[in-house]
Amino acid sequence: MRLLLLIFAFLTNTHCFSQENQYVEIAVLNSGSFTVHKVIDKGYGDYRFETATKPWPVSFDGEANKVTSVLIKRAGIIDEKYEIDLPGFPAYYVNATSGICVSAIDGKLYYYTYSIKSGSTIAYILSSKSPGKYEVEKKILDDYRSEMKKLQVDAREDRIEENNAIAEKEARENSLEGKAIQSINFKLVNAPSDIGMLTIVSIGIECTLADGTILKTKNLGGKTPYTDFDFEVKGGDYAGGDFKVASDSRKIPNDKIEIIGWSKFDAKKVKGSFSLKLNYKSDIFYQYQGKGGASGRGMTVGYSVHGGNGTDGKSVKVAANTQSSNGESIIKLVITDAYSGEVLAEAKINAKSKVTINVSGGNGGNGEVGTSNYGGDGGNGGDGGNGGDVYLTGNAVGMLNIEVLQVGGRAGAGGKGKTTVNTSGTNGSSGSKGNLYN
Repeated sequence: MRLLLLIFAFLTNTHCFSQENQYVEIAVLNSGSFTVHKVIDKGYGDYRFETATKPWPVSFDGEANKVTSVLIKRAGIIDEKYEIDLPGFPAYYVNATSGICVSAIDGKLYYYTYSIKSGSTIAYILSSKSPGKYEVEKKILDDYRSEMKKLQVDAREDRIEENNAIAEKEARENSLEGKAIQSINFKLVNAPSDIGMLTIVSIGIECTLADGTILKTKNLGGKTPYTDFDFEVKGGDYAGGDFKVASDSRKIPNDKIEIIGWSKFDAKKVKGSFSLKLNYKSDIFYQYQGKGGASGRGMTVGYSVHGGNGTDGKSVKVAANTQSSNGESIIKLVITDAYSGEVLAEAKINAKSKVTINVSGGNGGNGEVGTSNYGGDGGNGGDGGNGGDVYLTGNAVGMLNIEVLQVGGRAGAGGKGKTTVNTSGTNGSSGSKGNLYN
């Protein structure tokens, strides 16, 4: 018996280490119908194969005697395509959507999932041969994958070098460095019909070289990096092919966005320019709410167990007056601090668009619980801040679509005492709602 076991172990090891990559393994198979042996769970880890009555069509595709993809028509109905994992030295074919793998070993197609921790989980074996016991087939497959991983090291390094070389070549071909430029043109990409403050507009760049070659940025289907250009912009910020319109109309001269761009490598500074008028059809949102109070913190030097009070929302004046811009009737807003008179922002908005101003009070912080406090008593909750007041003035107040958020801040909750002997902290008071005057 011992001799038989030694012979079996020797044959098993010889089998595993004699395996070839998938190009060699799958070369002995031909496209056609394959008998399907399905894994059935009989319970308590007892897995057995049962032969299905209906075969599955399988086809192999590739070139130069190398099969690079496998098409399985599962159940004779569903097409599943599997692509090679590593062209230089493949160990399996994988479906990118499902993660299911297929490997050919000794004339059998294994259909399975795989994890580093537990190895393979076989679902089917497609073969005219009858499979062995599940445990034996799993070991054959796991040993094969393990051995292939060791043998794939050189192929992976070659693949990395090839990919790096391709990337370097592609970068050189698409870079503007060292190239004579004939012209630079900016182009809108899926231009929105409504463009106003804070709108993001995709703008691509097309660069024609002196030899007639046309290079494009990514948002136009090309691969020339945006970082190859320098820009002067007005009306907002331009980066990575996206122009974000400014949040303050004082930064938008002439009610339009403007870009001038050139190659940072071009000594002649051939420039392209772009401008786009705004219709200010975009909703805008301004935040002037109070800050929340800090939660209580126990057992820490310099911190209180009691929650901090929320601060009041800022009281503001909003002057709304009609104005004409680019053939559109718009409303100009000037927002100032109601007490200091400081101009906080200026905005322009189409009468059909909405402006939201948040002057709500900050929430009170919660008190620390007694279990996190040396004394065992809970900390008091902080008070919520009051909502700010908003004053609307100007000849466009009646046509202004505005939402004002000015609720008082939530009261902080008192912390619960550690035991019934300890006292719980008191809840804070909620802040009051602000007023709207017009």
